[in-house]
Amino acid sequence: MNTLLYQRSERKDFYVSVIIGCFMLITYIFGLLIPLTSDAGKYAAISKIICETGEWFNLTIHFEPYLEKPPLLFWITAPFYFLFGPSAFSFKLPVLLYSAIAVFSTYRFTKIYYGRQIAQTAALMLAASEFYFLFHNDIHTDSLLAANVIFSIWQMAEYFKSGKIRNMVLAGLGAGLALISKGPIGLFVPATAAISHLIYTKKFKLLFSYKVLAGAVVAVAILAAGLAGLYNQFGIEGIRFFFWDNNMGRITGQIKGHNTDYLFYFHTVIYMFLPWGILFLLSVFLEFRELFSRKLKQTGVAELYTLGGITFYWIVISVAKAKAPHYFMVLAPLMAVITAKWITTIFQNGFYAKFRTPVTVVQYFTFAVIWILLFVLSVYLFPVKNILFWAVIVLLVILFFIPGEKGNLNLLIRRSVISIVAVNFAINSHVYPQLFTYQSTIPACEIFNSESANGELLNSYLSEHRELFFYADKPGYFLYDSEDLKECLTRPGSWIYTNDQGLEEIKSTGAEIEVVKSFRHRSLSKFTLKFLMPDTREQTLKNMHLVKVLVPDNPGR
Repeated sequence: MNTLLYQRSERKDFYVSVIIGCFMLITYIFGLLIPLTSDAGKYAAISKIICETGEWFNLTIHFEPYLEKPPLLFWITAPFYFLFGPSAFSFKLPVLLYSAIAVFSTYRFTKIYYGRQIAQTAALMLAASEFYFLFHNDIHTDSLLAANVIFSIWQMAEYFKSGKIRNMVLAGLGAGLALISKGPIGLFVPATAAISHLIYTKKFKLLFSYKVLAGAVVAVAILAAGLAGLYNQFGIEGIRFFFWDNNMGRITGQIKGHNTDYLFYFHTVIYMFLPWGILFLLSVFLEFRELFSRKLKQTGVAELYTLGGITFYWIVISVAKAKAPHYFMVLAPLMAVITAKWITTIFQNGFYAKFRTPVTVVQYFTFAVIWILLFVLSVYLFPVKNILFWAVIVLLVILFFIPGEKGNLNLLIRRSVISIVAVNFAINSHVYPQLFTYQSTIPACEIFNSESANGELLNSYLSEHRELFFYADKPGYFLYDSEDLKECLTRPGSWIYTNDQGLEEIKSTGAEIEVVKSFRHRSLSKFTLKFLMPDTREQTLKNMHLVKVLVPDNPGR
């Protein structure tokens, strides 16, 4: 009888897991359909230019050489434009597929040291984290960076256990791809992870081998291919920007940012790594405790890749003045490993049983916050009237409350995944589409695409919305200042997307223009409570204008 009940329970858990997995996949698919804005729109525009021109190395946007990011993101997305045409879907899909490398590598790395169960939990925690839901909507190079870094760390771990050269060559491949994902940080994290582990295990001499050199050669070869375009267009200054200016500029604040909150990533991780954020902080505490506690020294920790990789990079980005949530997405796989390890240990090792109740309380508090957020978003801030939407939410609620063994880790994880899937289903299927009704660049481009004549270009002035250069069929120039504007006004048939100030400046030149359409607009790069609240939302909107130059301004007047 007990065996029969156990088999029925296993079948029930399997079917529930399949249903949850399907909803997770559906949620990610909805994310692929969300339009592009901000940096993601700019990156998509660069990939579009590659597709149109066939120029893979010398990257450009709005007729200017592009310096800021290495080329891997553009190299993997542009081919999908050939398959499906330029769209948000064809830009996001390859990034999501590439991130499967991160999930698989996290599983394989974890399995080396902690076994199959913890490896499965770590992979699930990564795939069902807010990091992954959010940044496969709002695409950044950090998604590729995270995948390549954890792949490199996994292969190095395999090499230092087996000594096989193929693993070190693959580790070099991962490091090289990480370098051309976002820059030197792609080498910093796997290097500090590996060195920390080798020092801890007293095997540092393993670095001095021709096999390690072979991996380094592979990494350098890939890096050289990625830097070819930078050198062609910017010379040695482009190489210096890649290795030094871009990185030190963000640390010192000379390029971007002036945030001096050294605890920024401690409180940001709580919501960016939902629903596991607080559990991660607890896990790091326990890892340090086990590493340094004399009482526990007899057991020690199995590996130091995770703690070493997390700690040193965390320090660097915490002191840097440029801070953003996606800057520490590269650590998400390592965060998943350390969290899965300790949460499983707490529930399976009697020595840590005292932590079970606090962990359970923390997670149920997290569930409450997530579900409250879901209903606030869907009922008050952006009301949903679609019956199918609510049918899905009701089904997820039912799945959440399916009973299980009290104090069971699998039940806690299952409810965690259901909660984060539910809120992101609401965000991807309803909230984001509603938000984009306040983003005027796309409708402005649609009007331009349907009404512009041959040879006419759509330019941007006093607007940072570079997705315009993706959605416009014939994108023009990014006008930086009044001199650029004056030059643009001398070209007949120019179209300009601008704000109130830009419109007044255009009118003051005397050029004969037509305001084709004005929009009420809100940038989606940052949200404020005033914008989210329905009663005050209109007050946060500003005017944007689509202008066509009919008779050019005469610069000789």
